[in-house]
Amino acid sequence: MNEDEVARSAQLALLLEVSAYPKPGNVDRTHDFINTSYEHFLASSVALYPVLREAAVRGREIEVDIGIGELVRRGVEESAAWQDGGNTHFGALLLLLPLAVAAGACKSYEIARVKRKAMEIMLKTSMDDAIEVYRAFQKTKVKVRKDVQEFDLTDEASVKEIMEKQLSFYEILTISAPYDLISRELVSGFELTFRYARLINDLAIENHIRINDAITRAYLHLLSEEEDTFIAMKFGTEKSRYVSKRAKQIVENGYERKEIEELDAELIMERLNPGSTADIIAAALFIGILGGLRF
Repeated sequence: MNEDEVARSAQLALLLEVSAYPKPGNVDRTHDFINTSYEHFLASSVALYPVLREAAVRGREIEVDIGIGELVRRGVEESAAWQDGGNTHFGALLLLLPLAVAAGACKSYEIARVKRKAMEIMLKTSMDDAIEVYRAFQKTKVKVRKDVQEFDLTDEASVKEIMEKQLSFYEILTISAPYDLISRELVSGFELTFRYARLINDLAIENHIRINDAITRAYLHLLSEEEDTFIAMKFGTEKSRYVSKRAKQIVENGYERKEIEELDAELIMERLNPGSTADIIAAALFIGILGGLRF
């Protein structure tokens, strides 16, 4: 696929995801976090364009050693160069970049082929990719679980251990997959990404629901099905389980606006941000837009 089409699709996905409201607990067009604003996400989404485009170019031109890790690091650096709101898109980059490479490797959009190619790309990641991602993560200052000792992303000694054991990025992700939603998605063939791309498409096209509401419904549906590990890493599993339970109630009650706004206010007050859920919805939007989703 054309690299500009791929990059535009990814960029639009990021812009739509952060703009949809209300998405309980997330930054959106109606409220900010203390140090991170809606405008920071907009700036980051624009800043990432050249990296997303380069990913698609590499998919077309390079068979091996694509450099996913380097692309992640460059994405983090580009984002930081254009806004000072901290981490905005680290998780989304981890998902979008292999998908963008896969799309660039395909002459035309075929959902099964893009999905298969993305998984092949992850399986072929290297030790250098792992080290680059660790370096990038350290720049984001994201808080992670302290009770997970293996390959602590905040510990410089982890890089040395990766080098000693010659571990690829994919191999490290298999270690974190049991407790991290994004890692699980990257090693399981992007199952949630493609499933929710279909859901968003069905809501927006088949059911004629506004794209904003299709996104918020997909977000709540995913949150009701999967405990958000970004919350779990910062506040523990009891909190992430509670948030999923509340989301499930909203889904079962038919997405009542008042209920959604009440949960949003509660999560914002307690600083419970389902960031992993938002990242997967951004990736799902990318796949949907690549496949022709228009609104």
